Amino acid sequence: MFDAVLNLNSWFLFFALYLLVGFILAKDVYGFIPKLMSSIGWPIEFTQKLFGTKSLPYLFLFPNILIFGLFTFLPLFMNFGFSVTDGTSINFENRAFSGLDNLARITQEIQIDTGGINVENAKFKSALYDTFVFVILQVPIMILIALFTAIVLNREVIGRGFWRAVFFYPVMLSPVVVAFLWTLILKRQGMLSQTLIDWNWISEPIQWLMDPNWTMFWSIFVYTWAHMGFYMLILLAGLQSIPRDLYEAAQMDGTSERRVFWRITLPLLMPILLVVTVLSLIKAVQAFEELYALQVGWISLVSYIVENAGIRGQKTFFGLGIAAMASLIVALILIVLSLLQFYLTRRQVKL
Repeated sequence: MFDAVLNLNSWFLFFALYLLVGFILAKDVYGFIPKLMSSIGWPIEFTQKLFGTKSLPYLFLFPNILIFGLFTFLPLFMNFGFSVTDGTSINFENRAFSGLDNLARITQEIQIDTGGINVENAKFKSALYDTFVFVILQVPIMILIALFTAIVLNREVIGRGFWRAVFFYPVMLSPVVVAFLWTLILKRQGMLSQTLIDWNWISEPIQWLMDPNWTMFWSIFVYTWAHMGFYMLILLAGLQSIPRDLYEAAQMDGTSERRVFWRITLPLLMPILLVVTVLSLIKAVQAFEELYALQVGWISLVSYIVENAGIRGQKTFFGLGIAAMASLIVALILIVLSLLQFYLTRRQVKL
């Protein structure tokens, strides 16, 4: 209790000293309120007088740059280090340099350490193939549904604001909550199986998330349901940015709605559609949270990285290095997709 009071008094003395210095520096400011505000913000004013106004923006940017560097660039450089070293420790002093051995361990059919069949290569290729199938199927479905929903909600419909909120609501939910809700529906004794049994459509319950015939379908369905509202909102903003007089002129000319869509809406919406396509591609490649919580019957690239890194189980001697190398491959894919976005967006702007 005494220590708490002492700390409280220390903070009070520090704050009083802070205001005292501020009042001294604000001696040329007249009026109680202006003098008080100058006393509170004297570090900024003092810095501005000392270094000038041009350097002041960098002072505000420095904390963000520092945090961004610590949590983005530093892990990136550490990841490079892990990818070319072996060992279970995260301390580089206790890890042995291995060069590109980890790349060989996930790409070659022969295990370089034992000379036998490389099981890790098969696991990585399986994760790469399953992720590719997921992305190729999920992204077009996501874009088509988001585009259709945005077009419908851009019209004068009853309860338009309500329906916009309904479609966007899943985006605000935690991925774990989304997975829990759908697990209640799709598990073996879940609502879907019980309902189909009551309708005599199936004779026994189905584990929809583990059955090889259904796991990819429901993965795509749940992931699209959870994220479609975000892209719908972007496309809706793009639709509302199209000048209304173009539609009025087309209506006066008797142009059909189908022709208006292909000749006016789609061309003017194409820059936004390109951005949405690339963003959804990047997000689909990084898909993990919902799939992990759903415990689907296939492994995505990110799940493969998490498992090898030892986050979900026991660490292995080569696991962290293999996970780091696989993450660099994923990063390379995302960089290519980002560059594709920049290229297509720039080309569309020029057109």
